Amino acid sequence: MSEKASSASPLRQERRPPPSSRTRRAIVWSLILVAVLIVAFGAKPVYHWLKARRAEQFAAAGDALAQAGKWDDAAQKYRAALQLDPLGYRGLEGGARLATLLGHPEAVDLWEQVYKLPQCTTADRQEYGELLVKLDRLNVAQRIIERLLKGDPDTRTLDLASRYSQKTGDSAKAIEFARLAVKRAPKDDAARFQLADLLAQMTDLAQRAEARKLLWELAGTDGIYKRPAIEALARAPELSGDERNRVLEALDTLSPPNITDALLASDLRIQLHPEDADRIYDETIARWSRGEIADSIQLARWLNVHQQPERVLALFSVERALKNNKLFLTRLDALGILQRWNEIDELLTRSDLSFDPSVVESFRARTAQERNATLDAELHWSHAVALAAGDPFKLRFVANFAEHSHATAAALKAFEQLARFPEHAAFAYRGIQRQSQQTGEVSAQLAAAEKISALAPEDPDAAYLNLLLETDVEANLAMAKKLAEKYPNRLSFRVTAALGYLRHHAASSALAQFKAPAPIDWKRAQPAWRAVYAAVLLANDRNDEAREMIATIPLDRLSPEERALLEPSQEAR
Repeated sequence: MSEKASSASPLRQERRPPPSSRTRRAIVWSLILVAVLIVAFGAKPVYHWLKARRAEQFAAAGDALAQAGKWDDAAQKYRAALQLDPLGYRGLEGGARLATLLGHPEAVDLWEQVYKLPQCTTADRQEYGELLVKLDRLNVAQRIIERLLKGDPDTRTLDLASRYSQKTGDSAKAIEFARLAVKRAPKDDAARFQLADLLAQMTDLAQRAEARKLLWELAGTDGIYKRPAIEALARAPELSGDERNRVLEALDTLSPPNITDALLASDLRIQLHPEDADRIYDETIARWSRGEIADSIQLARWLNVHQQPERVLALFSVERALKNNKLFLTRLDALGILQRWNEIDELLTRSDLSFDPSVVESFRARTAQERNATLDAELHWSHAVALAAGDPFKLRFVANFAEHSHATAAALKAFEQLARFPEHAAFAYRGIQRQSQQTGEVSAQLAAAEKISALAPEDPDAAYLNLLLETDVEANLAMAKKLAEKYPNRLSFRVTAALGYLRHHAASSALAQFKAPAPIDWKRAQPAWRAVYAAVLLANDRNDEAREMIATIPLDRLSPEERALLEPSQEAR
């Protein structure tokens, strides 16, 4: 072997043979598999991120459109955002605010979703709570408000707690929260006006005087509550002659003038100079009859309240009334005051009416009822309820109209239909309860009260009715005692507890329920509550006081069971 060959031999031994084509393919496929796995596991988060990003863009566009007052366009953007990201905060929050602003029923569901999100803010919870209180969804509102109060509650939270307490009937608690709000923000006119509004509704003269003092202070400011404060003073029942003149001067300073203030001023002038009432009516009509249609409607309603139907009929023609349903209703009201039912019937048969058919049938039922056409009235009421079925707002109108028309059977039927809609159920069951009181059917009242209790566990009506029927006295007395201790300022709870003690043969404990720091204004109390108090007085051998109380009670407004509470009074008489 040559040297050249021998020297090359080690080099050949050090070289590695190139990979085979099979090995190269295996490497390539491994790399491809890794890439596919990376794409597969990474694509889904990226895709969701892109969707969420796009949803936020839609929501931002919705916010801008909402601020510009373009509600329909904003709603479309929020809808698009929620289609891309159903649990996206911005889409839900924006949609909830818009639905609240427009009064749409889906607002509650949207806020509930916002409330569950970690991004939910205090302002979101406050707006959700305010909506729930407005809609009487008090059980859910309580949960929201309790959470808000756990921290350092701001003025808005305290105001919300005050309004919630007012809705639940706990006036003392409502005033307490309102005072805390004013204490926290002494210059907050909204908080001061809320406190004044609450105090003005109290029976205590000192509290109403405090309300007027607050209102006079607000009336002297230049803020947004100047006009509402002056208007509230104009409605106050206990103004002296000098105060009425001061309010009149204040009303004249408000600019721009409006029909509401003009009518309040006319009311005050009639109170000061009743002998000039006709002149005041004519001057008011001359000033406001040629204004906007809304002014004519308000003017006509005011004249009807003052029993001036002839002036209403002279205010506008039938043809003008037919162009606006609200104006047309004021004409019907005026004709009703004058008992001109034939004319009402003729108007309701016109082909150019634009009323909903359920409204027309309700008026035709009332007309037939006033003409003593009982069968026709029943037929029209049935048609009205049938035409309104499926629409809760139409049912509410028919139910309310039938109730005010003293058509108990029709009102019950409409309320029963309305109870099928969850958001209107509490309102409907209270209506059923009121109508059952008219018929004296305690069992029907109890059924409705139990439904209300399921929606509002602290409502005392079911306990009261069970005690009235002497059903489960021990359990219902325990519930009544608990509620009376928790809400000592709510007369309804103390009346229920008193009835429980009466059924438990504890007359002195029953009487103790009526011993409160603030005197009870029995003139404003429900007849049933007065009956319980009279029965408690009888059980405590205070017969003279019982007779005085019984003399104030319209016995026809009591159920047979409530009248039975007063049976011992025959001996006392």
